[in-house]
Amino acid sequence: MQPTVSSFLTPLALKTAGAVLILSSLIDLVFMLWFPPENLVLEGNRWWLYATSQLVDRGLLPLVGIAFVVAGDWIKIVSTEDGGERGNAWRIGTFSLASFLGLIFVLIIPFQLVTTNDFKAQELKKISAEVTQLEQGIKNNLQQINAQGPDKIKEQLKQQITAIDKELKSGQVQGELIANLQAKKSKLESLISDPKKITQESDQNLQQLQKQKQKAEAQASERMLKTGFRTSLASLLLAFAYITIGWTGLKRVLR
Repeated sequence: MQPTVSSFLTPLALKTAGAVLILSSLIDLVFMLWFPPENLVLEGNRWWLYATSQLVDRGLLPLVGIAFVVAGDWIKIVSTEDGGERGNAWRIGTFSLASFLGLIFVLIIPFQLVTTNDFKAQELKKISAEVTQLEQGIKNNLQQINAQGPDKIKEQLKQQITAIDKELKSGQVQGELIANLQAKKSKLESLISDPKKITQESDQNLQQLQKQKQKAEAQASERMLKTGFRTSLASLLLAFAYITIGWTGLKRVLR
């Protein structure tokens, strides 16, 4: 059977497109890893986590490229009388690349899970330390106030009210700032009438900090879980696809 233009052009186009997809995606990945965004601080495991995420995000294009190359080779074989080119060197190279990428995506899965878990622990530790520092500041301030006694506290509150009145009468504050100063003055006046409200307010602030801590911890855990699970699942699917193509192809060309 004489080869037609389409039987020659179609496999050539598929192989060319496949090779371009493979090379361009690999070049793009190298540039992304070599020149990461300036706003990212990548040190230690952060760089590896960024690298694996970028590899998984770009892992589909080489797979499509390899599929194009394999499809072009198959069309060349079935559309020509001699079964196409019989040289297996480039086929071995294509299937070896697929197997190698499949192995990389398999290794990414445990690394991604372990690393995201470490970052989750670091994030929770950081949140806990920040909240503990704020709580200690509130407690220290409350201890200082209680040590001064009610009369001293009232005197200090009156001085603050006098300073606010002076600022309001100066005419230098306008708009929203006036409302804020008036609200602060009302609050100070209520504390003068009942100094126990200082303790109550401190307790409320401590409770609010605990709620904010729980919310921040939940958000950090959810964010890390989504990142680790999404990347690991995508890596698993890519590994299955690459290994299926690579190992099946190598078994056929090497037998």
